[in-house]
Amino acid sequence: MNHVKTTFCRILTTIVLGFSIETTWACMVCIPFPKETLADQILKAQIVVLARENPEKAFSYQVETILKGNINHPEIDLFLASRTRRQLAENPEDSVVLTYDIKTKNWQSAGYATPAYGFIVREMLIREASWNPPFGKERRPRFFLPYLADEDPTIRELASLEVGQASYSLIREADRFIPRQQVHDFLAEPKYMEWWGLYILLLGVDATPAEAEIIRDAIDNHARFNQSLNLSAWATALIEIDGETGIDWLEQHYLMKPNRPNDQVLDVLKALSVQGAKVDSTLRLRIAKSYNALIESHPALAGWVARDLTAWSDWRFADVLRKLRKQSVAIDASTAYAIDYYLKRAQLTQD
Repeated sequence: MNHVKTTFCRILTTIVLGFSIETTWACMVCIPFPKETLADQILKAQIVVLARENPEKAFSYQVETILKGNINHPEIDLFLASRTRRQLAENPEDSVVLTYDIKTKNWQSAGYATPAYGFIVREMLIREASWNPPFGKERRPRFFLPYLADEDPTIRELASLEVGQASYSLIREADRFIPRQQVHDFLAEPKYMEWWGLYILLLGVDATPAEAEIIRDAIDNHARFNQSLNLSAWATALIEIDGETGIDWLEQHYLMKPNRPNDQVLDVLKALSVQGAKVDSTLRLRIAKSYNALIESHPALAGWVARDLTAWSDWRFADVLRKLRKQSVAIDASTAYAIDYYLKRAQLTQD
């Protein structure tokens, strides 16, 4: 009976802890901070409408079409800005997407809607159920891939944010939808800096020799001048173009440098993790090997390493991590948790 109970507890622990540790990274290489997109706002709203100016009350809204929710919607108390008012007057086919949140009891704009954007909003609402976990994680960003080069800036911005949070494997597919010149144009414009990470990754996919040199020069400058902006993206692109040689370079300039700030090393670790997480990754063994150097030079990041190794079912580093846990090294609770979970899983494979 005790044996059955122990086995059950092990299985339960594996399931519960596995969800928190083995979750695949959203591509934090692309968007360095969480951001709610217009799609998030629209999908979580209880009411979504298309609205134009109320002809009987200037600078206020009137519902034209209800896309989601009850017809007995609350009164719209938003002010219609003069610029938007003029745009609507000049373009009778356009509208504004408005959303209502029952919890906050607030109306919000979800973007000026050309017919093209209105179509996308309708399509999002149709697909809402199919975008729920677990399958929606890939379906949702895949829907936006063809819109990365759209002429409508609202659509293009939305697509960039949505695709930028996808897995790296899916992001690599975006190369088919964006003209190469657009990638270079985006990287030359400071106003697009928020989305540079995504376009740096795309620069690395099928890079020309000249583009490969741009990537090598950029990562070299980051290392020499101690820069952090988009470091994860440049490191990922370097591995994309140079493979093991790129990993060797990152190991020498970051992972084996104890004096490198942990935040910079973590950025490089994210790049390694993204490349190793690819289903068809041929670099996973080499990346795992580089983690050994990282554990020694930056033990505070060992939890990130343990999480990847757990996801990859690579138990070769159990002795190294067990030794680290026995040492008086300052690590936080989440790092200790990740390491202990890795060691527990490693032990289960031996029982």
